[in-house]
Amino acid sequence: IAVMMSGFGDGSSVSADGGSSAVSPTDSASPEPTGSPSASASESAAPELEPQVDGVMIQVLNGTTEIGLAAEVEDFLVGKGYDAALPAADAAQKPVEVTIVYFRTGDEADQNEVDAEHLATRFLKGVEAEVKPLSAALDSDVAPKTQLVVLLGNDYADANPVG
Repeated sequence: IAVMMSGFGDGSSVSADGGSSAVSPTDSASPEPTGSPSASASESAAPELEPQVDGVMIQVLNGTTEIGLAAEVEDFLVGKGYDAALPAADAAQKPVEVTIVYFRTGDEADQNEVDAEHLATRFLKGVEAEVKPLSAALDSDVAPKTQLVVLLGNDYADANPVG
């Protein structure tokens, strides 16, 4: 689906893919509608954010009894381009049944959520990790610069044994 928005007053338009072009005004002798609906500006409120990997600050927490699982996942993710905000560690509360990727809210919340969805679907094999905003309770356990927190659950440990 391509979306073009025009009417910026200077004769230019912007497409959803970031391209822009000049539009020449045309005279229309026919006041009748053309029959093809056009997208309104409200239907395309913001351009789609691209997921980021390089430089995204992560923290991996082990919510299982599987020794070394968080370190193994952190090493894998760092190898893909993520940066570890702190070394992998055990979660404060165990056991965690379902893997969750938390994203930091605030000014970058939209980008962080896109990044969390990308990490969860692309790199956490064998599970359908949940994606949630970082809670205030968990926020106190992570580094302030952390953008994403991967809390590994038993579902991940079952699907991906250490080794």
